[in-house]
Amino acid sequence: MEKAQTNEFVLKISALWNAQKRRENLYLEALKKDSMGSLRRILSQGHFSAVLFQKEICWIYDYFKCFMNDKELGDMTVISSDNNLLKGVEEKEEVASVLKKNEGKVLHAYRSLVSNLEGDSETRRVLREHLDRISEFYEILSKQENDNIKSLQLNTAA
Repeated sequence: MEKAQTNEFVLKISALWNAQKRRENLYLEALKKDSMGSLRRILSQGHFSAVLFQKEICWIYDYFKCFMNDKELGDMTVISSDNNLLKGVEEKEEVASVLKKNEGKVLHAYRSLVSNLEGDSETRRVLREHLDRISEFYEILSKQENDNIKSLQLNTAA
């Protein structure tokens, strides 16, 4: 990669790390809620995947970063307003909706980065695996959100 491309890539990778940190915080915050019941398993898996993906992104970042100019990922701060996205949200379908919206944003960031990477690189393979797994979370959360909305509509109709 050329120097300008590498600098842009490092910025995008650090943005992905921040997105994964946000995912970690959101899933952790959702796990602390009492009424999650059947959603707990997916929340645990989402939290675990966010932590794992942060580590893998950190390895990629460390490989490409300039040791003279770029900060350590752990030194970068996550925007604190993101930590309150689930404040006042208690119902499963609302939590699923917030998480789904966040997963959509993360998917968009991954897609824009992966599309600019070379064909068979190890970095592309790792990020592609992340993209596939986050897509699964998105689909599960969409289904959970829709199932809960349908059950609410049936309960109000009865």
